[in-house]
Amino acid sequence: VKARLHISRGDRRRLSIQFTPPETLDHGPQQLLSLQQIDKALVQTTDWWQRWSSRISVEDKDLDAGLRRSVIVLKALSYLPTGAITAAPTTSLPAGVEATATWDYRYSWVRDATYTANALVKVGCHDEAFAFRRFVERSSAGSAAQMITLYGVDGSRRHEEFQLVHLKGYHGVTPVRVGNQASSQRQLDIFGELLEVSWLWHQKGYAPSDHYWEFLVDLIDHVCQHWQRPDHGIWELRGEPQNFVHSKVMCWSALNRGIGLAHGLGRKAPTARWEQARKQVHEAVEEYGYDKERGIFVQSFESNYLDASLLKIPGVGFIDYCDDRMLRTTEAIRTGLDFDGLLYRYNSQEGLPRKEGAFLPCSFWLAECLAHQHRAVQAKVTFERAAASANDLGLFSEQYDPNGEEFWGNYPQGLTHLSYITAALALRKAGIDTNFNTSQ
Repeated sequence: VKARLHISRGDRRRLSIQFTPPETLDHGPQQLLSLQQIDKALVQTTDWWQRWSSRISVEDKDLDAGLRRSVIVLKALSYLPTGAITAAPTTSLPAGVEATATWDYRYSWVRDATYTANALVKVGCHDEAFAFRRFVERSSAGSAAQMITLYGVDGSRRHEEFQLVHLKGYHGVTPVRVGNQASSQRQLDIFGELLEVSWLWHQKGYAPSDHYWEFLVDLIDHVCQHWQRPDHGIWELRGEPQNFVHSKVMCWSALNRGIGLAHGLGRKAPTARWEQARKQVHEAVEEYGYDKERGIFVQSFESNYLDASLLKIPGVGFIDYCDDRMLRTTEAIRTGLDFDGLLYRYNSQEGLPRKEGAFLPCSFWLAECLAHQHRAVQAKVTFERAAASANDLGLFSEQYDPNGEEFWGNYPQGLTHLSYITAALALRKAGIDTNFNTSQ
């Protein structure tokens, strides 16, 4: 459907797009909205968003415009009827100069959505976080064995990937895809992410119901049984599964948070078995996921590549931010994955970084890590460099090319916005002032 109109400064035009179920089309003409109804709907929508955003705060303190905009983006990516939170509202926007890197992000990833739920809780949006918890439990049928990496916003599970060969995408890039093959991957870190949400919820004074506790116990038992298996990791690489360090650490986190919840809530659980598995995971990471010569953690047990996801392992308590090993790992990532002040995701042979732009969430993870390490100047510079990649509306993409000053990847990207939020809050807590505001 195509239409063309001319509009000048000061003119006002209305566009109404209505959906009608096909089975009702033969029952007579559809009622179209009047201009007055359209204007009324706009006023109602604006009023609703202003009321909702007015309650966003951190410890009863208002957020600056940039933070508020990112929180609003996360809310806009949520689906009210089910509680699902999508990764992005777009598909097939190329993630770099390699034409085949066109993915469909119009789904609710367990990992990204748990990150989002954590960020929303920190700014007072508890209802959205709780709704997502219920969404995951329903969609997985309350069973760890039934859980997959991503769901449709309605909770659907089948998302076979196929290409629309008759279409050309952004700048003519192909293929245009529907569905995402990652739905069938093994990604062990998602269990740790879910337990992180429950742990944060517990810290806020909320206790899980008996039914939800049974679900959490099943998740942790699943980790006990499967943590030694290789997976496709946080980056969903489409090669052979590996023993990614980030995935192992998140398995450790699932066990650690589960033990903490059982003790803190006085719940019955096989904590002795969980403690044994937690010890085994920690020992495996220190033995096989650590390069003793360089004194840094590496991407996987099978390689010694750098990986920006390692910046997240102190946040779950696996290692202190200021541990010498983490300080060296942070510095190796900061220098080894640098792209004009931003970060690539990794430097492994599978998916060489020069084929894609800087991955903006990683740059915010670095700023957050540096803030916790009391490296104020570097944290400030890193944060402001990444924040400067927002457009004039304060919106972020997934990746950014500093050379061409161009967005790559799907947009607006929820993972980037929530990473911006958590980094900004970490800098604020460390007393680090920033001069950048994405609304400017």
